[in-house]
Amino acid sequence: MKWIQITVFALTALMLMASPTWADSRQDAHRIGAFAGAMKYCAEHDDGREGRYKMARLRAFKEVDDMSSRRKLDAIAARNLAYERGRYLGRRLDRNHCRQLVKASEWRRFFN
Repeated sequence: MKWIQITVFALTALMLMASPTWADSRQDAHRIGAFAGAMKYCAEHDDGREGRYKMARLRAFKEVDDMSSRRKLDAIAARNLAYERGRYLGRRLDRNHCRQLVKASEWRRFFN
């Protein structure tokens, strides 16, 4: 009986330690996918900067290619939602917001 309690305690502790990491990885995949969808939307709606948006979108999806299949599905679903709704993480995409996303330090790695 004591052995079962120790095993249950160890498994519970392991699950509690692993769950925040798993949630973070899914959230990261969602953010990158939403960014790619936003860049696709912005490329179609902001004249004169299509190349910059397309480059960022492609670089974001190179990062998605390195993810596990489950995280890829999360990223693709987020991309489609952002593109179809014209929203990035709940905020409506307009010309100013598209340009702010390009300048945001979080996404600079996709423009270098």
